[in-house]
Amino acid sequence: MKKKNFLIVCAVIGVIVVGIVGLKVLSWPKKQAPTFVEETPVVELEPLATSVVVAVTKSKTKDNTLVLSIFGLQSKHTAVAYELSYDSQGITQGVTSKPIDIAGKDSFVRDDIYMGTCSKNICRPHPGVEKVSLVLEFTSASGKKSQFSKDFDL
Repeated sequence: MKKKNFLIVCAVIGVIVVGIVGLKVLSWPKKQAPTFVEETPVVELEPLATSVVVAVTKSKTKDNTLVLSIFGLQSKHTAVAYELSYDSQGITQGVTSKPIDIAGKDSFVRDDIYMGTCSKNICRPHPGVEKVSLVLEFTSASGKKSQFSKDFDL
């Protein structure tokens, strides 16, 4: 009987030891395959011509909507993209665009930049916006980029 109890105790201890060793092996850090990070090409920005005038104002006809006006382009650019950010009740919000075709144009006006969130045709305005930050990226016919950034008080 003593021999039988001894064997049972040894078997239980053996199972416990194997379990602990198994957990240790499973928790070892796994070797990861090397990751390759693609380098983003550096885009040299050209200065924006001083003839270009940019304005951001509140819409007079639509609540919580901004008007972006750009004049003096002199047909030198083929596209413009914008990023507009603002704070509403302590939360930074924003609006971005894909590149917009402006080839051959001297001016550009976007009069429907809504400061709010829309879902399923229900829009909720972001209240209390007093200042916006605008970043414009222009692309010339030769593919060169230029950038404009400015803060506007509303």
